Amino acid sequence: MRAWRRGIVIALVAAAALGACQRNPDASSGESGPQAPSNAERESGIAAAQFKELGAPANATQRSLLEGEFEASGGVGPGGAGEGGWNLTLLDDYAEFSRPGLEPGGGLTGQRDYREHGLRVVAGELTITIKQEACSVSGVELPYVAHVLYEGVPYQGCARRGVAAGARQTWASVLPELIPAIDACLSRLNSGGARVTFATELEEGEVSVRLREVNGTRRVCTATNAGANARLEHLSDLDTAPGEGDPEFQRGGAEPRRQNCRSAEQAIGGGEVLGWLVRRSGC
Repeated sequence: MRAWRRGIVIALVAAAALGACQRNPDASSGESGPQAPSNAERESGIAAAQFKELGAPANATQRSLLEGEFEASGGVGPGGAGEGGWNLTLLDDYAEFSRPGLEPGGGLTGQRDYREHGLRVVAGELTITIKQEACSVSGVELPYVAHVLYEGVPYQGCARRGVAAGARQTWASVLPELIPAIDACLSRLNSGGARVTFATELEEGEVSVRLREVNGTRRVCTATNAGANARLEHLSDLDTAPGEGDPEFQRGGAEPRRQNCRSAEQAIGGGEVLGWLVRRSGC
């Protein structure tokens, strides 16, 4: 009787083991099931589809509408919707992408690929596509759609040409602090209409201000932070400072005359108009 029972138990154990092997055929072979695509594989597929929509290589007119710097933003949900949002700053040589609560990504930009409907450029781990297509955000219509691929995730939003004064650091980023010295230096010139091409704080509470007069004469002026003791000297055309001339600053409320390859925007500090920032634009 006991032998009979032992036989039944052995048979049941063997059947269970056989069933387990049949339900997991990959366990004995070492093979695994289908794997999810990597971030790089997902990005490659999405980028290829987006690039196809950009069309043929751009002609000179089409390219002119895609050169220069861009700002873009969008939501974090599917199709650019959702709470929070992302921001992209695309400069001529660098791009930065930020999302709420996460470290920003970006890097030096590669060569831009200009197409008839937009452009594509890679910056570090970012793949950026700017498409010339109307885009509406918060009731405002912008002329470009932006796509960003980062860490396997696609982001979509709206874009505009140009970068706001606070989006990148230039000598003019601290303009309100430099105004007393700038005013003191401008007052030392005999002619009006001069522009500040560069200004920076020095040691011992002084500021260096570089000026270009209407006739092209260049001068450098040193004054205190409070705008006292301004001294002018002539400046050689070969003597330039890093970042000088982009932007130039024109004091006062009168809008600068329009120039090719230049754009002007008001400089505001402390709730008042300080003057105008004149920047190089894509040409």
